[in-house]
Amino acid sequence: APSHRARRWLDKSRARRGRRRRSPRRRPPTPTTLAAMAFTSVIAAFAATAPHLHSLSPHCPRESAHARLQKQCWETSLTQTGLIHLRGGADRKQRMSQELAGAKVGASQALTDAKGRLSSWWKSKATGSFLEVGGSAGDEARKQAAVLMRKRGLANCEKAMELLRQVHAQQPDDLELKLELADAINAVMRIKTHANTIVLEGTVDSPAYKKIWRTLGNEALPLAKEAYTAMPTNVRALSIYADSFMFECSSKDIVKQALSGAGKEYKRICKELLKYPKHDSGVGYALMGAFYNVAPWPVGSKKSAAKYFDEGAKLAPSRRNLYYVGVNAYQTGDYERAKDFFTRAIAAPCGSPTEEDFGEFMLQEARRGLKQAEEALVQAKA
Repeated sequence: APSHRARRWLDKSRARRGRRRRSPRRRPPTPTTLAAMAFTSVIAAFAATAPHLHSLSPHCPRESAHARLQKQCWETSLTQTGLIHLRGGADRKQRMSQELAGAKVGASQALTDAKGRLSSWWKSKATGSFLEVGGSAGDEARKQAAVLMRKRGLANCEKAMELLRQVHAQQPDDLELKLELADAINAVMRIKTHANTIVLEGTVDSPAYKKIWRTLGNEALPLAKEAYTAMPTNVRALSIYADSFMFECSSKDIVKQALSGAGKEYKRICKELLKYPKHDSGVGYALMGAFYNVAPWPVGSKKSAAKYFDEGAKLAPSRRNLYYVGVNAYQTGDYERAKDFFTRAIAAPCGSPTEEDFGEFMLQEARRGLKQAEEALVQAKA
């Protein structure tokens, strides 16, 4: 048997352990329990205050045994039924099975609908008919416009422009569609006005051309600008915006445009295009060089223009780039150099679809420039 001291030590140890032992926490009532309690309280209050139940109170001496039994059955059935439904009791399994069966039926119906839509879409793709799908008519028109734009030519580009205008009227918020429409309008202006390119003498900004730039340029520029603002890193959007900006500004006085904020914005656009030297056969060098070649003093500079033209010709010796070098050389009096580059421009192909839009005009001007350069050389030797 343990000694008296050992028993005292055991008692103290047990007491310490008992103090450290925490009583289990009571779980807070769940929302279901609270709702059940509230429902029971309402039923009890109703039973206590209802006149016909008050008359059936067990404290009433006139209450018969049959009445008391009827009251107890009514209260019990009402309370239990409410609590069972509130807690999801007796009929819970039945309701769950019904809900599961309904979910299976809904999923089966959704799967059938999806299969039907997929089947109709596949049939429309296989037969080439896109008229059964939402927005498909516009897609078909855009495809037709793309085919026409690849064929080029004034008639094809004008048809593409009209098709895209119709689709744009129905889908005014489509940015890619705005870019396509602006590109088609630019192509029409480029073909009709020879791309406002540089020529041997003066410029091509006649009143008739200015009217075209003013009418179509005011339509293309907002579309291209909105698309470029939304896609600033898209080189295609940048190039289309540059063309539309150039055409719209060309409809106004060239001196005011070169010396105003429009000239600064145009140079900024060209500098952005120089970051993509391979795009459109170095179109950034051609546009920047043309700006310096035609801009008045103090902005314009034939020397600066020659630098950009030379870079573009080295990068991509296309008809446009070689022709621009020849025009600049002819205007500065270097007829030997002009003769050489005009000869090369006549033999060179166009480097992009945008060059093809005014490729025939450049070919005629290159031949005319070659003839005049040769005549100037003969006169210089005589």
